[in-house]
Amino acid sequence: MSRSSTVYVADDNPAILQGLDRALSGNGYRVRTAPSGPRLLELLSAAPHVPDLLLLDVMMPEMSGLDVLRTLRRDPRWMDLPVVLITATNDATLPVSALRDGAVDFLTKPFRLDELLARVDSHIQRHQELRRAREQARMRLQAIDLIRELNRVVTADEMFHLVTSRTAEILGVCRCSVVVVERGEPGELVARVAATSDGSNEGQVLELERYPEIRAALERNSPVTVSDVAASPLFAETRALWERTGGVPEIRSVVAVPFPLTDTMTGVFLERSLVDEPVLAEGAEELGGRVAEAVVQACGRVQVFQNLIEQRRRLHDLAHTDELTGCATRRSLMHFLREEMELAQARQEPLSLLVLDVDRFKEINDTHGHPSGDAVLRALGSWLNAEGALRSNDLAGRYGGDEFVVVLPQTTAAGALRFAERARSYFGALPFNFDDVPVRATLSVGVATWPEVDARDPDELISAADTALYVAKQGGRDRVHQALPTPRSQARAG
Repeated sequence: MSRSSTVYVADDNPAILQGLDRALSGNGYRVRTAPSGPRLLELLSAAPHVPDLLLLDVMMPEMSGLDVLRTLRRDPRWMDLPVVLITATNDATLPVSALRDGAVDFLTKPFRLDELLARVDSHIQRHQELRRAREQARMRLQAIDLIRELNRVVTADEMFHLVTSRTAEILGVCRCSVVVVERGEPGELVARVAATSDGSNEGQVLELERYPEIRAALERNSPVTVSDVAASPLFAETRALWERTGGVPEIRSVVAVPFPLTDTMTGVFLERSLVDEPVLAEGAEELGGRVAEAVVQACGRVQVFQNLIEQRRRLHDLAHTDELTGCATRRSLMHFLREEMELAQARQEPLSLLVLDVDRFKEINDTHGHPSGDAVLRALGSWLNAEGALRSNDLAGRYGGDEFVVVLPQTTAAGALRFAERARSYFGALPFNFDDVPVRATLSVGVATWPEVDARDPDELISAADTALYVAKQGGRDRVHQALPTPRSQARAG
């Protein structure tokens, strides 16, 4: 992981704030600090980019860390931003509340600096991997749309202008170009600009000594990516030429993708970003490769999209699936629950919801380490995703931390209780072994069924199941409890 990541820290204790700033900065992180929750929100609103991690003290005046967390989770801009809460209190309910509200981790003061840095590093790495996956997914989805559009063009000129303008838009850069290189006399290459995203320099003959990425792509017959033009050995001679002739261009990164046109002509799809534009890296090279391949296919009117459609489906699944457990993400789960609840209310059909919580999960993490806790969550997710566990119209999602929610449309309370007991029995029988120590993990489950529970919206139905879960926990754990019918639902039944 690159240590150029940005961490925002909020704590009302100046000494702790200064200590965290020094520790994180000393380990290569860019750090922004705030003495309060409102000040942190101001910094985030003015930030040019989403940071990689937030460290929040729980007990702060004006606005607690939990209040800041809840505020962030209501804003789509910060929905996926990892937040680690820090507190000096020994209140055992705080970690549970923090995880349910969307925190990724919880530290108790005093904490060891090496542990803090390890957790920061781990959470940032996961966040950046997720962000890269989503960015690549976005590019691939838009590439699919672009490739489909290519099937409607009838001339090479239209095709080149379409791919350059749309690719520049997808990448967020000012210029993409198609360069056509013709081989003449032995060793002679003539390169002309066929199209650019901004319409400039079209028809211009290029001096290839100023474009080492084009020369390298032609020589290797493969894509060339330079993420840092200012430091790349490939551009050493070109940088010297720029300095001698004056007017050094503010180029940050480049991608050149060659593609065949005829026996004597080769196209090069050229992407360039300036210093104030995004860095072009693997995603840009992959996009350029897909566009170049599509251009070749479009030139021959070869329309093969079946593999891209399947990839689009897989990418859609990736964006809506929790990486650790394979269950639906919280956002996807809530969207599904809202739709199913509206449908149940319109049709007057039962809808059941279960909240499943791993008993004493924090003890497993504290005793055997977070990888062991992850293994427990993966095991539960594997069963929920296994064939036969759920029906095709059911959905299981990770609601937060060690808490899962299962939505069972058209299911009565009796049916939901049978499923809950099956899940509890299966999970309690799983043989876990950590550091040669046998460990038994159990589940507590809260069940709520509409319309027996007179919930008006998904949040109220989840709250009813959560209350039932609390009763199950208080009753000794490793058990199932059903939410009692509410007075209004009883009155209607009477």
